[in-house]
Amino acid sequence: MILRQYQLKAVQSTFNYLAENKGKNPVLVLPTGAGKSICLAAFISSALEWWPGIKILVVTHQKELIEQDARALHNAAPDLSIGIYSALLKSKDVSQSVTFASIQSIYRISVPGLKFIIIDEAHLINNEAQGMYRKFFERNSGARIIGLTATPYRLGQGFLTDGEDSIFDDLIEPVSILELQGMGYLAKLRSKGTFTKLDLTNIKLRGGEFVERDLQNELDTYTTNEAVCQEIARSADYYKRSHILIFCSGVNHAMHVAEILSGMGMKADYITGAMKQDEREEKLYSFTHGYTEALCNANLLTTGFDYPDIDMIAMLRPTMSPGLYLQMAGRGLRLKSNGGDCLVLDFAGNVQRHGPVAFVAPPKKKGEKRDGVQPCKECPECLEIVPVQVSVCPNCGHEFPRNPYTWVLYDGDINGDGLEKHQPWMWRWMVTESREKHTPMVVCEFRVENSESIRMFFFPWHERLGQRDIRRLLDIAKNANAAISDDWYIFVENIQNGERPEYIITKRDEKNRKYRKVVKMLWKIEMDGIRAEYEKEKEAVENARRSMFKHELS
Repeated sequence: MILRQYQLKAVQSTFNYLAENKGKNPVLVLPTGAGKSICLAAFISSALEWWPGIKILVVTHQKELIEQDARALHNAAPDLSIGIYSALLKSKDVSQSVTFASIQSIYRISVPGLKFIIIDEAHLINNEAQGMYRKFFERNSGARIIGLTATPYRLGQGFLTDGEDSIFDDLIEPVSILELQGMGYLAKLRSKGTFTKLDLTNIKLRGGEFVERDLQNELDTYTTNEAVCQEIARSADYYKRSHILIFCSGVNHAMHVAEILSGMGMKADYITGAMKQDEREEKLYSFTHGYTEALCNANLLTTGFDYPDIDMIAMLRPTMSPGLYLQMAGRGLRLKSNGGDCLVLDFAGNVQRHGPVAFVAPPKKKGEKRDGVQPCKECPECLEIVPVQVSVCPNCGHEFPRNPYTWVLYDGDINGDGLEKHQPWMWRWMVTESREKHTPMVVCEFRVENSESIRMFFFPWHERLGQRDIRRLLDIAKNANAAISDDWYIFVENIQNGERPEYIITKRDEKNRKYRKVVKMLWKIEMDGIRAEYEKEKEAVENARRSMFKHELS
């Protein structure tokens, strides 16, 4: 079994925590697609090698997850003896070294020799003392408890470690989504704003979450569904997407959306938990083998469904749960066979509600008020990610300056790359030299809101970067309607007197978050085209809505 560096770190960190914190229970947090089964197999194999004769129990809540986890462990470590304890799977075997069990079947059982209880999808544990998990822990009080999840929080509780009655004490977070994407182990997510926005005005909250009956009554209308489906079909065609997963607010909603998409010529279907196992497996097979383009589901495919080639996700299911939001978005994180990304269309406002996937805010605790996107910042000393309102880093004590940086979602920015859009009111071009090495260069300085300065650097005389930067400068001159000259001083003066971009898109420097780099310029002619296209699309949608409304009345 060959582990990646971060997987080895995850296993070692877990053992180190257990050794150094007697009586405490950790949660190992691994993003979707990080290789949970590999880490699980490595931990179990090492534990059985160090403590021969012990028993390890992996507990979860769904029959499908038990089968999936057992199969994954067998593939990763075929020499391990594995048992299953689940009434639904018609097996009650705890005699093996490793047993995969459903909590519903095993919570009344005491298991002799049990040393570790590993809880898969630990975020689904109810924190109240009366739960089945609690009863099982009491019957097996000598075992150490380890949580395993991609989303370490619950509605009404905050983090799984929050609260006096919490089962878990600390989080172990060996790797982040952005790090895995940077290493090439996860696919990128990209998001686009939608013309249709689901109206949540009349939808009530209960227990911190939207009431499901209200969601279905308010959102599952012919007019809204038709408008949403038009956008889904149009985006699928434009961005060449063929494996589309759609999260709906209920069973009827999923069925109706699938019907409308099918009427538009797409190969669409729906799947629900009420269907028989054989029927669900047949529909999933059709989707994963390309016979179905769009699969609508309700409260079903958020965990345990790991088809990598999902290249588009449509969220028609609003949620106040950041865990559910991250589970939905996480279905698109696995690497695609074609090396592409996954497009997310968020009709439900979940990205704005919870933030990009790399910086999801934990849910509010009881009595705590928090609305909208939770801004974060990074400590420049220890790189700890902390809430933006923190004035002193809790990890190293660094004092943050006033007016800290907060990211703003640009066009959804579901991936969390921190893109920002600015409207420059001035730009200044110059030919100069770098301070230390006196390298000749061309500098463009933008002045944006609050008179903040953002600079671009070009090195047209550089042996390696020269050709690239010359092309960049020629493109800028073309968009600025500036004349070309062989004299660089005249050339930059012509650009200076030309038309500056209407907007610039910037991104924080990865090494020094204090600085931004310009990743794109949007010129007036381009913005006029975007606005014209937007108005054209908007008018088409409105005409379709009016037509559908008349159809409904007739």
